[in-house]
Amino acid sequence: MLSDKLVTLLQTFSKVELNRLRKLVVSPYFNDDEDVIRLFDFCVSALKKIPSQLEQTTKERVWKKLFPNRTFDDAHLRRLTSSLIQLAIQFRALELRAKNPHDEWLFEQKALETAGLDKHLAGIERQITRSLEETKAKNADFYLFSFQYHWNIFNRSYRVVAVTDYMAKLLPADEALENFYITQKLKMYVAWLSYRQFRSTDKELPLPPGFWEQVQSHRLSHIPMVAIYKLVIRILKEPNNEALFFELMEQLDEVAEVLAPDDYRECCYIAQNYCALKINQGQSEYYHRAFEIFKNMVTHGVLIEDGQLPEGVYKNIITTGLRARDLGWVEAFIENYSQYLPPSIRDNARAYNLANLFSHQKKYTKALEVLRSVEYSDVTYALGAKTILLRIYYEQGEYIALDSLIDSFRIYLRRNKMISKNLQKEYNNFLNLVKKLTTIRSKDRKALEELKEKVMATSYNTPKKWLIDKLDELS
Repeated sequence: MLSDKLVTLLQTFSKVELNRLRKLVVSPYFNDDEDVIRLFDFCVSALKKIPSQLEQTTKERVWKKLFPNRTFDDAHLRRLTSSLIQLAIQFRALELRAKNPHDEWLFEQKALETAGLDKHLAGIERQITRSLEETKAKNADFYLFSFQYHWNIFNRSYRVVAVTDYMAKLLPADEALENFYITQKLKMYVAWLSYRQFRSTDKELPLPPGFWEQVQSHRLSHIPMVAIYKLVIRILKEPNNEALFFELMEQLDEVAEVLAPDDYRECCYIAQNYCALKINQGQSEYYHRAFEIFKNMVTHGVLIEDGQLPEGVYKNIITTGLRARDLGWVEAFIENYSQYLPPSIRDNARAYNLANLFSHQKKYTKALEVLRSVEYSDVTYALGAKTILLRIYYEQGEYIALDSLIDSFRIYLRRNKMISKNLQKEYNNFLNLVKKLTTIRSKDRKALEELKEKVMATSYNTPKKWLIDKLDELS
């Protein structure tokens, strides 16, 4: 087959991106080899017709399409493939740099300085200064850019013998460097504390002597992220102090407009992890709090990263919204945000989540119809789809179909090597509870209470809330 590296790389581009990439490929500045252009056009044409066809096409067939009158030359085709891969990677880098003018300005600043073009340099530096003054969201990247800009100015003036404003040029660079170091170090410390919650590690993140005293310095009081990070650190260290969680929610609302999207998103994810901890402790009201956090992320436009919405985030938002019973909002979200999912999984993710929504809306016929289009190549979807079916059969009183599904579900859990032993155990326990739910009598109060205690002791990887709701209905 043709190079797997080339095929998988080109498959990540949208149609619009492929059109822009072609402009780079045909530009003599980047590429002067006509054969590379031919290979690119062949690959794009194949991708547009049948995306999987390119993966199955042999090198010999590609060569025949490109050069029908020439003898197959594997070395030449590999060279063309390598050149096209490098051009595609270069395009990715250029596109990313175009989204961040700071890097471009720094390169222009150095280039104009080297060429001795003082008037042009002054224009660029006025533009940079204006950007620094107008930027509201000051994160670690902002302070790093500010440091590099001021450091370039200082280095330029330092080479001049008669420097009258030496400190005026040095101090801004020093302040920006300190701000960058503190905010980035706090961010790394938060990452380490978060990691420690879910993974066992005996390694500490080293902090220099006097670091926490430096963090408390009045010089840093104007940086919103420093105050937010300090609060996040306290939450991670004192998970039982719920007042800190509510304080974080208030502070995030107050400074949302002056936080960089990445910082706001990261704090929201930490708050959601805190909600998950409380939910696992049996505090189901935190479903609503977690859902409010997701809604705030939508409101502030931080869900979409580089034009895409991660599949896991999409599913988590919908699952949380369903458990919070805001079905109308969830339905609108499924329709409005599925377009941002990666193309390769978009239809499957949308179908699965629609089926889940319909099952909660008690539209069981529609749910079953949509479930038929869900592909079970992913274990997560297979487990989720089978669980939706279990709920539907129970709600409709189809106990024969339910028993049959429970049996086949157990076989699937036993045979699938991708499912961990712990998860197998949790789902088998869930199936036992569902089975018990179908046989218990509503008048048997003692049995109901005992079963509810067992449900409360289970993990939230399975539909724990649904089991509790069904037990409450029976009671």
